Amino acid sequence: MKLTKITNKNDYMKILNFLEKQTKYIEILQLMDDNQPNFIIEKYRAILVTQKTVSNWNDTGAKGLLYKFDLNLAEKERIFKDLKKIDPFFYNKFDIRLGETVENTDFGYANIAFFDIKGKLVFYTITHEGLAWIQS
Repeated sequence: MKLTKITNKNDYMKILNFLEKQTKYIEILQLMDDNQPNFIIEKYRAILVTQKTVSNWNDTGAKGLLYKFDLNLAEKERIFKDLKKIDPFFYNKFDIRLGETVENTDFGYANIAFFDIKGKLVFYTITHEGLAWIQS
């Protein structure tokens, strides 16, 4: 996995186009202190296969409530169409005084991960820190 930046909508769209071809499962981790609703969790609750509390999500140390979604072809098309309509998970910005910063978006602070049909992790974020890794 390699660290990747999301500095604009085009970066985000390239990532989503890659993921749309690869993804079978999506995980969203709502962090322990995050009370913001997440539209993916709310809208796609019907295809939720797992909901549980975790204390070390994807070996990141992140704690929270994990939601795992199993996507058939129709659901995958719908969920990616919805993801493409919104701002990225976050923006990596550079401020002359502050250095590198993170601008959060309507997606909120939830972390998100995408897995292929074999369960291999192909992309994930630590959203509130502005960190994303993608399969190289």
